[in-house]
Amino acid sequence: MKRSKHKSNLTLVWFFFVCISVVLPVSSKEKTKKEFSFDQAIQFALKNNKQVAIAKYEIEFSKADRITAGLRPNPFLNIVADVLPFNPNSKQFDPNRNQYGVSLGFVYETENKREERINVANKKLKMEELIFLESLRKTSLGTGNLFIATLAARERYLLAEENYKNLVNIVEINKIRFKKEDISKLELLRSEVAQDQYAVAKVSAQVDYLKLKNELIVVLGLNPADIDIVLSGNLDSLKLFPLIDSEKLLKLATLGRPDYLALVNAEDVALANFKLQKANAVPNVNILFDSLVQQNQYMYGMSVNMELPVFSRNQGEIAKSQSTRDQAALFREELYLNLAKEMAITEEELKVRFEALEQMRQISLLKSQQAVKIVELAYKGGGSTLLEFLDTTRSYNETRLKYIDALVEYERALLNLKYIAGFDYESN
Repeated sequence: MKRSKHKSNLTLVWFFFVCISVVLPVSSKEKTKKEFSFDQAIQFALKNNKQVAIAKYEIEFSKADRITAGLRPNPFLNIVADVLPFNPNSKQFDPNRNQYGVSLGFVYETENKREERINVANKKLKMEELIFLESLRKTSLGTGNLFIATLAARERYLLAEENYKNLVNIVEINKIRFKKEDISKLELLRSEVAQDQYAVAKVSAQVDYLKLKNELIVVLGLNPADIDIVLSGNLDSLKLFPLIDSEKLLKLATLGRPDYLALVNAEDVALANFKLQKANAVPNVNILFDSLVQQNQYMYGMSVNMELPVFSRNQGEIAKSQSTRDQAALFREELYLNLAKEMAITEEELKVRFEALEQMRQISLLKSQQAVKIVELAYKGGGSTLLEFLDTTRSYNETRLKYIDALVEYERALLNLKYIAGFDYESN
């Protein structure tokens, strides 16, 4: 009797637990949603991207190097104790043998070495600032390309979802038609298989979209576990073909591109370093002031010493700094030629891609859309076969996907044109 009562109690406990688990809602952390346009995403990434924050520390390191460059050499202290009594009470102790002293000295830097070091440090600091601006420019390009890729993935996902919904509708119609014996069992099975295939394609497109969106969230400096983003705009909002003045853009690039300005500054760094190495070829002078006690006599003096530049006159570093300057000049000339080449290629690419987009939009895409509508209506009315419907839909999907890819390449070419010209972003 007790055992059955115990079982009854356990049953009540389990029943209560199940009821609680069913009735009480499962608490889940809702993500905060943020909406970003193309330009907003780039500006947000410039302020919050972790790689940008890491790159900024290089400027702080250069500022620290500038502090180091301005420091003067420390003075030095020299204590001499040649003869001191070990045991003053010893009979062998002779106070006249005491000999000890102290010297205080400092290094006198010749040829304005400190000023030359500071000059080099300032030039290098400017270089790091330009390199940081270049990292901002690359972050802008990377964020823009990723934003475009995410938009394209969303378009592919929406297309897959649209196709799946259409097939679901077709399958439902076919079920009714099969009950009415208007179609065979094979026809129904084929439509159901096609529905399953589109379901798989939809999931695959959704996964690709989520991957790129989470990658974009990280590039924006946000946590995908806490934040979800909504991208405003779409790829189908075609821009007019830009008016490109190659000479003007090339001039803007030489005046505004941080990597080009960094190479110009590299020549200044090499020249400043050349002057520093020439100054380092002149030895510093060590000046000492001495105070000496010897045989109970107090003596004072002064001494000066320096290296004699007989063999080493810093020839290697001087030659290296000169070669570095010549190399920087060649790098700058090479970049200028590459800028002109990239400008010409991008201009031609934009023309070709824009014409291809216009043709696809006005001819291929329009015709394939019309064909799908016609064959879908025909199939629903019994005037077309399932194979014709699926083949026409597949052709439309291929055309639409090619159109999305063409849009992506055109948008990237536009973005690359801005990248070549230098953008116009300032350091935070």
